[in-house]
Amino acid sequence: MEPSRAGRRYAIVEQPLSARDYDVPVGWWGWNWDPPIPMSITEIVGAGNMDARAAALCGMALEAHGSLLIAAEHPHSGKTTTLTALLDYLPTKARRIFVRGWSETFDFVQQTEPNETLLLVNELSSHLPVYLWGPKAVRLFNTLQRGYALGSTLHADSAEEALTQLTGELGVAPADLARVDLLMVMRIYQTTQGHARRVVSIHELLRDGDAVEMRRLVTYDTDADTHVHDESAEAEMLARLRREEPSAAERELAKRAARLEALVAAGAFGIPEVREALASDRGERVPSQLRGDPVS
Repeated sequence: MEPSRAGRRYAIVEQPLSARDYDVPVGWWGWNWDPPIPMSITEIVGAGNMDARAAALCGMALEAHGSLLIAAEHPHSGKTTTLTALLDYLPTKARRIFVRGWSETFDFVQQTEPNETLLLVNELSSHLPVYLWGPKAVRLFNTLQRGYALGSTLHADSAEEALTQLTGELGVAPADLARVDLLMVMRIYQTTQGHARRVVSIHELLRDGDAVEMRRLVTYDTDADTHVHDESAEAEMLARLRREEPSAAERELAKRAARLEALVAAGAFGIPEVREALASDRGERVPSQLRGDPVS
């Protein structure tokens, strides 16, 4: 038996997991009374949650087999919605593995090619059995040494708090955490029209000896309600992932950002049409059946 933070106890049942099992997202949106409402990345940009360049930056990082963590302190800040929308940047060959929370067996290690596999964890916390925490979460970060990429969310209000939580409270080795490429932080604000969700920072994580260093790529200007970019640092990060010169990475990033802006201006917000446009940008077609689709 395993206790939750609320004092409840859940039975953990471990059983062998097949490739088909890992295709199915279980509890991806958490356990809520209301059904989830997925959004396309153009809807998220159109709502002002982030600008087109920030969205393209994160999407291209995932496309190039990078890892992304999205943190926010409060529930319903848009963490899972944003991560789900960014998954549409993944190339067709990418394998999605939906990690099984407390009952994870790590059978995927024998079933997948790490360099083509994205490990997906709906949340790094002990709140629910479908989330991941404790020794199994530490082990998951350790598997990044094999070449896996990771996409997940967690509760933290700043990049510094997220790093402290993961390395201090959870116990992830700094060298393993440094294999994560991007750390995004989101916040939700009360406005006269309701709520506004904003990406307030995006950092690149880097290894510095036995420590994790952060390089800020995107900053949210609250007064202007705009996002400020360190364009040269962004190009360097993408160039590393894409294995090309920073100038080439910058040209492609600018092109992809302009593409998103054009889609938003044209009112192209439907998930199917956005998926088709993003696939076209990388020279692919959207498969008729997508393995591991949390939207469906």
